[in-house]
Amino acid sequence: MSICEQDGKPGIASNSDVAGIGIRVNFYVTMLLLALVPKMPETEEVLAALYSNAGLSGLGLLVTAIVQTATRQLSLFHAIFVFHILFFLGIGAAPMGKYKWSRSRFIIGVLAQLVAVIGFTGWALYLWVHVKDYGSQVGCNDKVKYVLMFVSVRATKPWVRDSWIAILVASAVGLLIRFGISAVYRFTLQEVEKTDKREEEGERGGKGEEGEGKESKGGWYFDMDILSLLWAIYATVMLELTVRRNDIQHGGIVNIDNAWAFGQILSAVMIIASLNEVVHFFLGILTHNRTRAPTPPAEAEEAPQEAERDPATVTYQSRGRPTYRLSGKAATPPTRRTVTESRDISPRRA
Repeated sequence: MSICEQDGKPGIASNSDVAGIGIRVNFYVTMLLLALVPKMPETEEVLAALYSNAGLSGLGLLVTAIVQTATRQLSLFHAIFVFHILFFLGIGAAPMGKYKWSRSRFIIGVLAQLVAVIGFTGWALYLWVHVKDYGSQVGCNDKVKYVLMFVSVRATKPWVRDSWIAILVASAVGLLIRFGISAVYRFTLQEVEKTDKREEEGERGGKGEEGEGKESKGGWYFDMDILSLLWAIYATVMLELTVRRNDIQHGGIVNIDNAWAFGQILSAVMIIASLNEVVHFFLGILTHNRTRAPTPPAEAEEAPQEAERDPATVTYQSRGRPTYRLSGKAATPPTRRTVTESRDISPRRA
């Protein structure tokens, strides 16, 4: 019978480098923000900051997991913790700025995504194929719980392993097909040049069929993707339940370290940039709405008509304090004054 202990202490040793409180907070906040911020032209910069934070955080976790797996310092519980975050959050290193598209930039972007997908898929397949004898504390593997659909199951069950292997293979094939279609679409149909033209037309004012400004009909609340929100809530709740039900203080086998050390504080601080973008975005919307001073329809229609008339034929009605300008000349209007048109009084011929 295998013994589940580390250095004489029962249970799986804590590993705050991959499963600390700061990393969990970063994951939860980022997932919820990505789901709550609507996908529309006005939110492109906000979403770019959120995706950049999510991708870099995921890439850091993946590299850490691969290194600790190679040195047998990562337990099965912590490997499943990292796998859950990476599967639902994603990884990548996309640029935040808006740069002119070119074939070389597109190739670099595709290669970076391919390396990330291959790295994650290869490590995850190794994890589930060797789930029985994976990690630094093999004697604890049969006691590790994984919460799926609010139900705790043993992570080493064959159907859990087979299901995740099938999902990983299908996901990898789907992403490769997507990359291939995108490459054909870019190079064969010369979509790069068309994208540049659309961006230039949009910056000049958004005129024409492809330059028309896109406004969300019915407000941005209706543009929010409900499925993305449900996906984020499910991922967050399942991970927190997995941590809690494996915690040795709640009858589990894992020593959870919730101390706020430097690494955890750094992970939490990383989301400040994302929150800063979101706050500035909503403040910009509020400021834009408050500074709007729409002209009433009646006055908006009358103003151009009065501007076209001859000032000598305008019926003037005093409004408020007597400081006015008519046709560029200062005037102090009476209470009401009507100026009639000038008539031709030259003598007529008999």
